[in-house]
Amino acid sequence: MKTQDSVRCSSPGPWLRPFATAAVFFVWLVSGVSAQTPVGWRASSPGFSAQVLLFHENAMWTAGSGGTIAVSTDGGQHWQKKHEDVADGLVLALAFTNARFGYAAGTGTRLLMTEDGGETWSAGMQVPETVYQAAFGDPAHGVIRTRSALLATTDGGKSWKPVSPDNDPSWSEKYPNTLSLAALDSSHLIVRVREGEYNDGEFLWTGDSGATWHANYLPNGAGGGQIFVAGGKYWSIGGEVVGKDHPGGGLNIPMAVRSADGVEWEHLPVYRDACHWTGCGGCTPQGCFAGGSSFVPFSRILETLTGEGANSAESIGKTSTESLAHFPGHLLSNQWARTDNTLCLLTHDEIECTTLTPAATLDTKGDQAEWDGRGFPPLRETGPPLARSSIQPALKPGVHCIRCDLVRLVVSKEGNSGPVAIQFSFRIETSGKVSHCSLSGDLPKDVRAKLEEAAAGWLFEPYMENGRPKTTSVNLRGQIFVMNPDRPLR
Repeated sequence: MKTQDSVRCSSPGPWLRPFATAAVFFVWLVSGVSAQTPVGWRASSPGFSAQVLLFHENAMWTAGSGGTIAVSTDGGQHWQKKHEDVADGLVLALAFTNARFGYAAGTGTRLLMTEDGGETWSAGMQVPETVYQAAFGDPAHGVIRTRSALLATTDGGKSWKPVSPDNDPSWSEKYPNTLSLAALDSSHLIVRVREGEYNDGEFLWTGDSGATWHANYLPNGAGGGQIFVAGGKYWSIGGEVVGKDHPGGGLNIPMAVRSADGVEWEHLPVYRDACHWTGCGGCTPQGCFAGGSSFVPFSRILETLTGEGANSAESIGKTSTESLAHFPGHLLSNQWARTDNTLCLLTHDEIECTTLTPAATLDTKGDQAEWDGRGFPPLRETGPPLARSSIQPALKPGVHCIRCDLVRLVVSKEGNSGPVAIQFSFRIETSGKVSHCSLSGDLPKDVRAKLEEAAAGWLFEPYMENGRPKTTSVNLRGQIFVMNPDRPLR
């Protein structure tokens, strides 16, 4: 049993406002909430709050609070810190373009770079504000997603220009969410954008080191997943609707897309046996997850049944030695890494590892996956859905939430229908996590449990004072609406 020393709280929006009075109703103190490590998994703590986990050059890399970057060469059993500076805040982006060049950024004022494979990290450039995502081809050419904009540089950060595709200058009005960024080299960079949770979107790409940008739209949700680089090409694995003109409508089938330049895209059927029922998600150059408890190496993703599709797997060097694998079911994440037969997941800011069990075939029918969402706020406020909102407008100056949604309309089997006043008070730690969180309000038990579950995903930018992270307290009040179908409002 492991104990978390803090619980992060979720967020309401303009309807929450700072308050000065004490809690009026009963108080739910969230301190020392424990979480059970699933059977077949082991905790792997790097010694700080991790926000990124990836594979590079036969090792696992992670980064997070305290401006810390660390590496493990033994499957997450031990971690060695390669960089640590509290002035760099919370690291939210970490990636490598090739064996030697890599970069990292977050809530600090600078972007870090390495040119020796991660052994040493130094300040590469100043950044205008918090960086959520980044992609660099070399120290001079890159693109960053900041708190408020998508910006590109061609001169090592001396100047930044908003990304504006010449054939779609209004892209952000349609697709304000940046799903992922990637770089092939110093000339070719790409950004996957979309609207909310929908797969439809665009690829914003450059072939001249960021001097000009263009938009490329792939219909029917093709390439709806994360975009990454493998074998010198862009890849995205998701699904595509086919046969829309047939009686009864179309069918969504697993599909991969790849491109050498962001202009021309090749559509490839993926391994149907593993991905047909639930789709394959969390894809990286190492592989994908099929369902909630199965792993498929990338070398087998493009295998097709006899007579279905082209021999597309041949071009990426399909091997016959790697097999499919099962692992104990767990909450999945797009942040993961594998070395040998060990797979580690970064879920709810905790790194946990398991041993893969080989399997000749997989049947993922009904094996639905649950995912730890790690999205960032949209580039613009799109008008929050009825049930969700952000507490950002109610926060005091200098406090910014990265993930802070609160369910405002909660279905209950225990309470009466109607509005319920609630109050939140919590402390933001230097890691961006929340501690000493209290929730007050005349809440039914099942509603309180749902709010507690939502609270587990809160993350804030560390509060900075004189260039250093500092703890700070936040007090908010507002109301939620409880709806019980068996006890409607009269």
